[in-house]
Amino acid sequence: MTKRMTHQEICEKWEAVSRAQNVNHQQGIEAAVKQCRQFLAAIHQQADVEQARYRYLAQRLCDHFWSHNIAHRTDKTPGYPGHFGCRVRLRKRKLELSWYYNRFVPKSGEGRSVFSEYIRKEGRFRYHKPAFTRAQDWEQPLIVETEAGFEMLRRLNANQAELCRIVRKSERLLKDLEEHLAGLKEAASGSSSRSSEER
Repeated sequence: MTKRMTHQEICEKWEAVSRAQNVNHQQGIEAAVKQCRQFLAAIHQQADVEQARYRYLAQRLCDHFWSHNIAHRTDKTPGYPGHFGCRVRLRKRKLELSWYYNRFVPKSGEGRSVFSEYIRKEGRFRYHKPAFTRAQDWEQPLIVETEAGFEMLRRLNANQAELCRIVRKSERLLKDLEEHLAGLKEAASGSSSRSSEER
């Protein structure tokens, strides 16, 4: 059974072969480019997984908010009912952590109809405080703590999106580098025998 190399051993191996004379460097270039491509593809895949984890963590914040909302659905709570709600969605690699305002309209029979009004996020990573001025006293602290968590996740998600943009740029550069290396001409036979110390 072959023991897997540690990342440090892999780094040392690439360092050693980079100056070696008895190596087929054409195969080395192909292997290096292939592994570079695999690395970039792995980042893309892991970014999708990471975003799914962000969605999970955002849902925990959302559920925490709703657990308090449900707990306050009683006549003993001043200012019932709560009018604010939050929602988490992940669609086409876009993570949405949004708030809305509910209006309750009595039905002609029994009960009430609920009409939700989406609240626009004015800031880049968080909603501005005036968006929640209509919140009940018991809602305010919950909204503040939930939105603080949402902001952190929005920032993490933005960093991850930036990483994906960099990966796409690196994929294009790697393709250009591969074409550039393929276009290099071999040196004349006399100059190729220089020792590595002369370089």
